[in-house]
Amino acid sequence: MVRRGLVLVFAFVVGFGLARASFAEDRPWTFLVYGAADNNADGPILVFLDKLRVALDDDPGVELLLLLDRHPGYYSDDDDFLGEDFDGTRLYRLRKDSVERLSGEGELPTITLDSDVELDTSDPDTLAQVIAWAKMHHPAQHYGLMIYSHADGRAMCPDETSRAEMGIAEMTARVDESVDFVGLELCNMAGIEIAYEWRPRSTRGFSTDVLVAIPNAGPPLDWDRAFARLRSPGHAAIDERPTFDPATLTPTQLCTLVVEEGRLGRIVASRREPDYAVRECAAGFDMTQIDAVKREFDALAVELARADARDALFALRDVAAGGGVMNYTGDGPYVDAFDLCARIDASDAFPAEVRKQAGVVMRALDAFVLESFGGSAYASFVRGRCGAFVVLPAGDRAGWKDFAWYSPNAFERRDVPLGGFAFLADGMTFGDGKVEGWFELLDQWLDGDADVNGVRP
Repeated sequence: MVRRGLVLVFAFVVGFGLARASFAEDRPWTFLVYGAADNNADGPILVFLDKLRVALDDDPGVELLLLLDRHPGYYSDDDDFLGEDFDGTRLYRLRKDSVERLSGEGELPTITLDSDVELDTSDPDTLAQVIAWAKMHHPAQHYGLMIYSHADGRAMCPDETSRAEMGIAEMTARVDESVDFVGLELCNMAGIEIAYEWRPRSTRGFSTDVLVAIPNAGPPLDWDRAFARLRSPGHAAIDERPTFDPATLTPTQLCTLVVEEGRLGRIVASRREPDYAVRECAAGFDMTQIDAVKREFDALAVELARADARDALFALRDVAAGGGVMNYTGDGPYVDAFDLCARIDASDAFPAEVRKQAGVVMRALDAFVLESFGGSAYASFVRGRCGAFVVLPAGDRAGWKDFAWYSPNAFERRDVPLGGFAFLADGMTFGDGKVEGWFELLDQWLDGDADVNGVRP
């Protein structure tokens, strides 16, 4: 399937080792666009960037940078934007009406002003290096990293030159950055398993405090509408909407702004094209609450196992049997976590203890979801509560083999790092025959092995 996406990561970083007495002289925000477009995202990224830089309008509180990795099979004439077409990977500073080519300095030494290099933007090391470059040479109080590429909930950032993709858990392990805000414009990436992977923690690895993500597939959110509202004092607004001073903008405010402008942008677009917003949705998450979501979801799995409620649970997935839990991939595995628990809570097919725990999960999800919206195709979508999915395959043991990627163990298949999800491993003691969490519940019910071992290829 064709996948598209945009990852946006905005970070507030303190004490990253620059030889500066304070941040007082730095810009409030530096935004870095990680254009992992060595694929068919090469053309659309330029349209996106052009809207973004015009909306930002050279606000003095914001720097806009770009790393762009291109593919000659997809790009079109962009002489009016970057000045020339090129193969490979370059760095730029973007302004409303101009661009400035930049060198990679010590962090990305192969990127120079007078030669091209082909970097693998599916490699997490490239992502780590470009973040380090932005911090070192464009210091700010807040940092934004935008990654524009494709994803499918299993992996992201496919690079057609290297024929590789970036694994979700692989990014955790190899990008050692702690940030405050991450926005993902990647298909099928608003999973609680994915959010848990990038949760705040004291150990090494990638983490964030706030996350904006898309649970299904569709065009990018209206980031230009949100960026048009970032205005430093003295910088005139472009319309009557209230503005936010970048110097005081918090990650939580940014989250709410982006999701709300995404919702409003869909409403405006639907006036021209009525079906445009039918399946559009997005959500913003407070990542400090994801530990509670996992804990309570695992407790729900224990209660479901104790009640032997396999048939009742999978009936919620079976539209033909009168189910119909909200699903972001047709009849695929990404079902809305809040809607699933609401249906369990309301169903007499489950015993009282299961229903009670489903209510506890709903409250945890309510605290986790900061803001969200869903189109009319998602009839049971509850704004501000729905928007995060959990993986729930159909109750078919033969089909469980197709979910080898949904594994606590990391492995590689055709140059794509898969599995390794901490959500599926933390708190589990594999091989003891007990269901202690969500993955062990599915593993026991779908692989036919009563002795849950957690072993997947």
